[in-house]
Amino acid sequence: MKELIPAIPKKNNRLNSLSEWFANHVRKRVLIGLAGVVIIGFLLYSFGAFGTPNDSKIIYSPSDVVYGEKIVAIHLMGEVPAKVSISQSISSPADEPRIQISEKFYDFGSVSSTQILSRTFIISNTGKSPLIIQESYTTCGCTTAEFSAKEIPPGKVALMTLRFDPSFHNMSGSTVRRGVIIYTNDPELPTQEIWIQASVR
Repeated sequence: MKELIPAIPKKNNRLNSLSEWFANHVRKRVLIGLAGVVIIGFLLYSFGAFGTPNDSKIIYSPSDVVYGEKIVAIHLMGEVPAKVSISQSISSPADEPRIQISEKFYDFGSVSSTQILSRTFIISNTGKSPLIIQESYTTCGCTTAEFSAKEIPPGKVALMTLRFDPSFHNMSGSTVRRGVIIYTNDPELPTQEIWIQASVR
């Protein structure tokens, strides 16, 4: 007795070509979309869109560093200072001071609890009138910051040396963040913050 095998109908050639066209069309669109994403990503990366906000490479020479009346930022034990306002006559916004900071965040990584850490940040005045550091304080007694000058002329830089002492408190086994708050006469960015982080062993 013969076994009956049901006949499998052949696919319609028109349906076959339509599905192939559709698959090719979708594949092309997906490839074009991916290429567009890659190009946009590359352009954003090239222009620094993925960098840390307000971090920038500041190019300067030793003669650009200003040394003058120093400011030392310390923790004020819960007291937040009132913002000091320094009046200055500026004829137009183009003549205002402009603050630029080399980096707003630095991670020291894993450190010993007895190791005193130090990091120097660059504060530049890219404006047309003197940039004045009006006030500065730190977020904890374990952190201090010293500025090489209170007043930064246009085109010059000041150095801010931050020191962090993990032995000030018992910080072993924790990751801590500490900051420096800076008030300046830059009308666009009057308050700036610089933060450091460390994982204390």
